[in-house]
Amino acid sequence: MITEHAMERAEFTCGHCWHRWTIDYDVQLSKDDHGRDRESFTHNGIPTPSPYTPVGAWPCPQCGRRSVGRLVERRPLPHPSIQPAAAVPAPSD
Repeated sequence: MITEHAMERAEFTCGHCWHRWTIDYDVQLSKDDHGRDRESFTHNGIPTPSPYTPVGAWPCPQCGRRSVGRLVERRPLPHPSIQPAAAVPAPSD
């Protein structure tokens, strides 16, 4: 079950040539059948590993060295399968 959908912007800084660049990802947070949290990342509609791990590190566009990203922006997005939370009425005095 999808619990949240967001756009995350990851920034990468090459430790070799110091080039900086950003990449935007769609991220879906969900719960598996055992209630554990899962994150699924896509870039341009293609599934990809988390950019915040060595497996998902992108090569530098300048020199090719791989760098792990860091989160610089996060924006929640609407998703058709996510039901908005019901409004809770304010207590009356």
